[in-house]
Amino acid sequence: MPSEARKRRNGQLQACESCRKAKVRCDHGDPICGRCVRRNLSCTYHPAPLTRPRGAKVIPSPPSSIPTATRSPTISFVSPVTPASETPTRTKSLFHKPPSAYGATRFSAIFSENQASFEPALLDVTEDEGSSTVPKVIKTGDRSAALMELAIDTLLNFPTLRVTEILTAGSPYVIDSWVSPTMIQNCLSQIWTQYGALLGGRRSRNSVAQMAIDIMRNTKSSIRTDNEDSDWQNWFGGPRLRWEMIGVVFTWAGFVIKHSQEWDPLFKLEEMKGMNRKSAAEVMNQCASNCLDLCDTDDAEVNDILVVLMKNRWKLQSIIVSDECDRLRIGTGMVVGAFITAGLHRLPHFTKITANSQYRTCLAASLYYLDKCESLFTGRPPLFSRDFCHCPLPLDLSEDDIFNGPDNLARAVAKLDANGWNTDGKIHPTTWLRALCLQLPIREGIVYFSLGVNVQFTKVDIDNLTTQLNDIVDSYPAHLQFATRSQNLSKTRDPCSSSAREFYIKSRLQLDVLQCHFLLQRLSVSRGFVSGQKLLDIAVQMMNVVLSLWLNRDELIHFSFAFDWVVVCYGIPCAGVLCVELLKTAKAHSASERPPLSFSKSDVIQSLTIFIAYLNWIRPSDGNAELCWRLKKVVKRIVDSVLDGTAESAAMPENVPPPPPSPPPPKEANEETTEVDFLSDLDPQLLGLDDLDWLNTIDWTQGDWLDMNQQSSL
Repeated sequence: MPSEARKRRNGQLQACESCRKAKVRCDHGDPICGRCVRRNLSCTYHPAPLTRPRGAKVIPSPPSSIPTATRSPTISFVSPVTPASETPTRTKSLFHKPPSAYGATRFSAIFSENQASFEPALLDVTEDEGSSTVPKVIKTGDRSAALMELAIDTLLNFPTLRVTEILTAGSPYVIDSWVSPTMIQNCLSQIWTQYGALLGGRRSRNSVAQMAIDIMRNTKSSIRTDNEDSDWQNWFGGPRLRWEMIGVVFTWAGFVIKHSQEWDPLFKLEEMKGMNRKSAAEVMNQCASNCLDLCDTDDAEVNDILVVLMKNRWKLQSIIVSDECDRLRIGTGMVVGAFITAGLHRLPHFTKITANSQYRTCLAASLYYLDKCESLFTGRPPLFSRDFCHCPLPLDLSEDDIFNGPDNLARAVAKLDANGWNTDGKIHPTTWLRALCLQLPIREGIVYFSLGVNVQFTKVDIDNLTTQLNDIVDSYPAHLQFATRSQNLSKTRDPCSSSAREFYIKSRLQLDVLQCHFLLQRLSVSRGFVSGQKLLDIAVQMMNVVLSLWLNRDELIHFSFAFDWVVVCYGIPCAGVLCVELLKTAKAHSASERPPLSFSKSDVIQSLTIFIAYLNWIRPSDGNAELCWRLKKVVKRIVDSVLDGTAESAAMPENVPPPPPSPPPPKEANEETTEVDFLSDLDPQLLGLDDLDWLNTIDWTQGDWLDMNQQSSL
């Protein structure tokens, strides 16, 4: 339209819609005014701006009754206007961020703290937050076209209705506070209700393009995280569906697929295209990564759901590849950065318990705990510090308690005991999370003593942490206490039973408790405060719990996805201690000396033999499969050397020639193609079965166990 025609009835030139809504002066530039160019806004001139009634909606989307083939994947579109009462808006601020999320050192702190005084001056320099209701046009261009193509390709891989129904049945076994089954089910229900015709059997690029346009529009708006109504979930689902939530659904699907068995009928469906559990999970992971790219716009905000997507994608990546992969460390740093940017590291003191506050509390406590676990696992400094964080404990509530309305939530909160535990004797995901978070002071102490620079500690310091850990475990409710006697699940053959689920959670919790004791003892032994007897005893207990999971693998089939992680995190450390002490005892026996520590050689050998079978059972599609197989070769050779009597030869007099080395054991069926022989890279003199002194280089009971130079020869 030529500029001469853009005149109001009073003869004045017409302002563009962005300037008119913001009530600022427009320079009437053609085709885009100068203000919109400077602020990168969509600039449109309405043909009759004052004839449309206030609050009326502009051109709606085509009805779902229109055949899919007639829908056009056009990129230029007009956004529907939502009533002001329903529009998620940002708080008007000169620098776009609320002052409560940042400290007094922030560059804009003076303006943020005195925002009320600047309100009259803000009108001409801040964008009217009502501009989100202004019709916007997405212009065709290289980036817009590329994003649209990426969006279409991503939605074409969205699981079908039949697949999502199958995956939903396995959702309860994803025990993770970051994956709420209720939120996922509600989101899927809304997706199939609103976009079922577009994602159905006749799915095509044209059909999903309209859905992509809606999601792109919604992603440009803000998510309200401060509202306390029961409609909180609808701010990022349903008609406000965003790429962040689509990505969370993709990661959820990846989790459930990776948790499935290879023989699951799911992989025989036509839409799975012959993929197995690992390749299908990789597709879900890539689609989640695409959703992250689609969220990366110039005006994007870091919100809670984006943090959930980033963390879930990082976790999905970790269960697809090995947990020792250094690339995962970079992803961890990005997740922590987004977590802090969203303000989850320092939650306010909630005056009212709501679904939103409970969910945010679970996210904050979970990532703070995972940061300490990651630090201990990799031997690297943590990314969070309690001096700058406030992550309160979540209440021990179930999914039904949290998301079934405020009245039901209030009744559930009233039934909790004085310490925040449920009184029904049930174990929820939050029950496990609360128990783990109570151990945080112990893990932080271990991290400080072990990774701190020039940190000095005494035996009293270690004993105090040990006493504190025992008090924490004693404070757990009765239904969380781990029975020290051998537990047997053979009477319960149903893998879906609650007893199998409770046995798994209590075993994992016990492993975390024993891991803290194990690391505390390693600190004491490394400084020479105590002998290694108690460390060995704890290692034997840890190995028994690790093996109990595998021995009950038929009943725990729905949790077998985590077995490779159990081996890597808990099994490898205690197996290392057992192997070293077994060799020391064998050498002492050959030299007619008293063994350094007291233990049953027969029991240890039997445990290590079962552990070898456990390692061999790890499936090729498990992320830590190669690491487990490499460990199996080491443990197997150590046990063979002890049983064959070749370990004693290291203690023979120098004038007695050692016996010839035994031939290597024949390879098993799966070793030829799947195992990686990392021993071939070592010095052959260190690998002779008649001389196993090289194991002293990995003896955790000697010297500084954090000195990586001690392992340089390995």
